[in-house]
Amino acid sequence: MSEGRRWAYGAIAAALVFGAALTGCTTTVTTGAFPDVNRIERDLKRGVSTKIDVRRVLGAPSGSGGSLFPTITGLHEGRRQVWYYDDIEVTGMTQQDGFNQMEVRQQFLLVFFEREKFDGFMWFTNVEHSE
Repeated sequence: MSEGRRWAYGAIAAALVFGAALTGCTTTVTTGAFPDVNRIERDLKRGVSTKIDVRRVLGAPSGSGGSLFPTITGLHEGRRQVWYYDDIEVTGMTQQDGFNQMEVRQQFLLVFFEREKFDGFMWFTNVEHSE
């Protein structure tokens, strides 16, 4: 996580704690819009879509890095460039016995690239979905 993003999350948390202490109210705060994950399978093709295509469909990533997934033939073939998108939403806050407790919904999207082409994705949320 970048220093600026870490500072922004800290500022959001501090504002929530201060606001809750003053008002005793529940506040909802989010880090911003999250890409529509359903568009990935509809609008992107593995091994064909480029980084420009991914940016057009999902928007600018929150950050980038790398990953290493071991393969049968060795570790080197498993290296991928990764873009990540994140969303953290404070959905509620309660205060009990002098302690503040925040309820948080989080989701993360990792988009993998191999040689500049879209190679797959992984989406995670801490909210259970039943299908």
